[in-house]
Amino acid sequence: MNQSPTAMALLYREAMSKVAAAVHVITTEGEAGRYGITLTAVASVTDSPPTLLLCINRNARIQPILRANGQLCVNVLAASQQDVAEHFAGMTSIPAHERFLQHDWQNHQHTTQPQLVGALAHLHGRIIDSHDMGSHSVFYVAIEYINVNEQDNQGLLYFQRQFTQTAVPVCEAGCV
Repeated sequence: MNQSPTAMALLYREAMSKVAAAVHVITTEGEAGRYGITLTAVASVTDSPPTLLLCINRNARIQPILRANGQLCVNVLAASQQDVAEHFAGMTSIPAHERFLQHDWQNHQHTTQPQLVGALAHLHGRIIDSHDMGSHSVFYVAIEYINVNEQDNQGLLYFQRQFTQTAVPVCEAGCV
């Protein structure tokens, strides 16, 4: 007997909660305005040319803004930036128009996209393609500028519906 679509959707969400994912804040600024969203559905497509894919719910408020602006920054969050993730996920009472006021942001010198000071990395790019798949849109982003924070910080993860952080392996004698 097959499971109902509703049961499958619930089981799928539960299964995906068992997959640890890096936490990002996607930001965009342009003629359509400035906006950001917390996202875990970010994946590398290829490094030649550097391309990412983002999966964003079709009902998300960022959708029309992102499509109109065409550019974005993927801010890879450090473990110490959980509050940023919570604000941009709408988990706090901070309204969307005040979220950028809560943290230290600067606009990239070439792309003018907002980037979070202290993030593990900033990947600036432009949307080159998108398509809808079920409840989400898949965006392909050509990366044009990259900044990697050289500080040794822990990454912020989302696992089993809660935030956690990466663990740095302890090197015992004999580690290379």
